[in-house]
Amino acid sequence: MIRRKSLGICLLGFLILSAGCVSISKTTLSPGSPEDLPRCYTIFPAEPWESVYKLEATLRGGSFSLLGVTKGEPSERRLQSLLLTPEGFILFDAELRENEIDVRKAVAPFDSLAFAKGLMENVSFLSLPPRVKPTGWEKKTDGTMICNWEGPDDSDTEIKGSMESGWRILRRDKYREVIKEAVLNGPFVNGVASHVELRASEPAPYTLRMTLVQPSP
Repeated sequence: MIRRKSLGICLLGFLILSAGCVSISKTTLSPGSPEDLPRCYTIFPAEPWESVYKLEATLRGGSFSLLGVTKGEPSERRLQSLLLTPEGFILFDAELRENEIDVRKAVAPFDSLAFAKGLMENVSFLSLPPRVKPTGWEKKTDGTMICNWEGPDDSDTEIKGSMESGWRILRRDKYREVIKEAVLNGPFVNGVASHVELRASEPAPYTLRMTLVQPSP
């Protein structure tokens, strides 16, 4: 059984995701048809929502499970995230409003600023669209969308897919290395993916699988 301290170190490593993944080529796009633009936002919830996921992480040397609860109010870009043990004990509770993080509870060793920032950044990555308008988008003949956003720090975000086939979200740094990758698959319940997978290869390879337990009504 993994002790709490070891579990915290593992969680800190994969939630921060500060190291790059394997490079994936970027699709260069121009602004497409205006009527297709709203489809770039289909993957992100538009109304207040709440979800509960079972989190399973596989790392070198072992694996573990937790519960993750997320509440969102997209119009205010506000997110609340909780981590709980399978028995329901709250390990971490924080709210992100715009760029400010309010940590309501953090049990050691989950009480570092780096952990809070890394976790809330990932929740935002999965739940909120970039603030700026996409710089390019294209609807394929099969209905699949490809959309690109360029960030102020020379990073970029790309999404590919559809509600029928699933989605992939990629975040690249200024060197065009993929630093975050998420795959979201259905069925989509009230717009929330039933299965989510986050992957990274450095500093230690890991896979984080999220299975929807309870979506918002």
